[in-house]
Amino acid sequence: MSICPFCKCDSYEYVDVGIGRVPVAVVCCDLGIMLDSKDKTASKFAWKILQLQRSHSPRKKARAKRMIEQMERDES
Repeated sequence: MSICPFCKCDSYEYVDVGIGRVPVAVVCCDLGIMLDSKDKTASKFAWKILQLQRSHSPRKKARAKRMIEQMERDES
């Protein structure tokens, strides 16, 4: 069981296969999926946002929020 640092939810959907529950699908937010991405650019972007969110500085937290908003605008 792994918890996404962004949405605070379990990253996987589990199915009972008779001998236990096995993760079968990723059901996480976009940033959570980007953390484990094989694309280095996307992964670095997500880790940078996570680092800024964990900072004590209000400016860094605001920058992380702006980066997330910019990412959402680029997707639509």
